[in-house]
Amino acid sequence: MQRQYAPVLFSLLLLAPFSCLAQQEPLKKVLSGYVREEGSSHVISEARIQLQNAMGTPIEFAYSDGNGTYEFDNIPGDCYVAVQHEGYVSVREFIRPDGSGHVYKDIFLRAVSGEPGSKPASPVSEHELSIPPKAKDLFEKGVQLVVDKSDYRGAVAQFERAIAKYPSYYEAYAAMGLAQNKIGDAAAAEAALRKSIELSAEKYPQAMIDLATMFNAGKRFSDSEPLLRKVIALDASSWRGQFELAVALSGMKRFSDALVSAAAARDLKPDNPQTYLLLYNLHIRTDDFPAALRDTESFLKLTPEGADADRVRKMQEQIQKAIQSAGGNPSPS
Repeated sequence: MQRQYAPVLFSLLLLAPFSCLAQQEPLKKVLSGYVREEGSSHVISEARIQLQNAMGTPIEFAYSDGNGTYEFDNIPGDCYVAVQHEGYVSVREFIRPDGSGHVYKDIFLRAVSGEPGSKPASPVSEHELSIPPKAKDLFEKGVQLVVDKSDYRGAVAQFERAIAKYPSYYEAYAAMGLAQNKIGDAAAAEAALRKSIELSAEKYPQAMIDLATMFNAGKRFSDSEPLLRKVIALDASSWRGQFELAVALSGMKRFSDALVSAAAARDLKPDNPQTYLLLYNLHIRTDDFPAALRDTESFLKLTPEGADADRVRKMQEQIQKAIQSAGGNPSPS
């Protein structure tokens, strides 16, 4: 492609949010976790999860996937999740985010008949059956310390106690790694996440994504890429895997490859504004200003207010001027 917009490339990149390339701070608060059966801890797939604001007004809904996981990438501060599945008693739980960008919350459903109604959906759920109840309790205490109090040091202590009760508890290692990263102990965090990956025989994508995200934040892009390739091989529907892979490839200046992954993340999760900022940067890098203009419009449709929206509007104005200067049409086709 001819670089007809090259003279203005640098200035446009300066206008783009840094987090889009380095991923040091998320733009939105993410809520994720598992839907499980009370008593057995079997994961439950295809449960319907409704996100509600603090007043109880529905905002968004999702379904748990084949591994029982769910995710909302833009929660409005304090909120509720209402979960229902045939054969189980519906529940509604209050969520109060901590100061981090990611809130973890497992939801437990009780079978209507009192008998276990779900079956393990994956090797992960088979593993869950062997976790001692005391270890699970300690793990949940650690999670609650993070969610309710942002007490990461206290959470690490609880996760360590859970691991002492059950040395193969790879979910606890992964959660401990995230808490250690929050208190600035990157070396310990990496070791814990690597241990989680090892114990799960590379079958726990959450740990691999979290470690890859750490690597991206530290500009260790070549370390991030192989982890994310494994995540996508395990779960082709992982938009986070595709998104972080695009960040890693962009960091290695493989912009055309990064575009493929960013587009896949967009197609898997079209309502995530952050993806359009990443696409914007990549389209600028590959000299496709009309596509970058469309990215700004897509972002503003999803996030029309706030500081990020103001910045994107300035970016949009600069792109329109660049297209006009090159003799093109400022409006996307």
